[in-house]
Amino acid sequence: MSITDPSSPRRVLVPRLVAAAFLGSIAVLAIASWDVARGRVPETASPLLLDVLNSKEDRTCTRDLPDLAAKHFPKGMAEAEARALLAAARVTPPSPWFWTPKPEDRISPAGVPGDLTFVRTLRYTPFGNHHVNGALTLADGKVTGARLRVICALG
Repeated sequence: MSITDPSSPRRVLVPRLVAAAFLGSIAVLAIASWDVARGRVPETASPLLLDVLNSKEDRTCTRDLPDLAAKHFPKGMAEAEARALLAAARVTPPSPWFWTPKPEDRISPAGVPGDLTFVRTLRYTPFGNHHVNGALTLADGKVTGARLRVICALG
């Protein structure tokens, strides 16, 4: 019995294995796409991050938020108070499924002259995180200006 024989078990088995592998890959990709598309609802108790998440353009990348910057970091706010607000601004990462969330939260060190810069992870996705980047202009230990921007980073 050769492989070219129509009654050969190999002639029937090989296309079935190829079809099963193809359908299995489609199922894995469909489930992964569904998981990404449904979005992960970030969990946070931070009023700053809640306001950013509830803003009108929630899923828009690279947007400035001057109204929220002025609301949460008013001029004259003490640097220590601003740092405490930023330290509390955290999003609980989702539990890993087919990818592991990587938080990227940074605040510039205290005692360094100049702007207070920070990055806070806003939303976790398998292909990159959404961040809130900000800078607080300081003079004499007080906030004199604030900038907030949402950035979507790939990779």
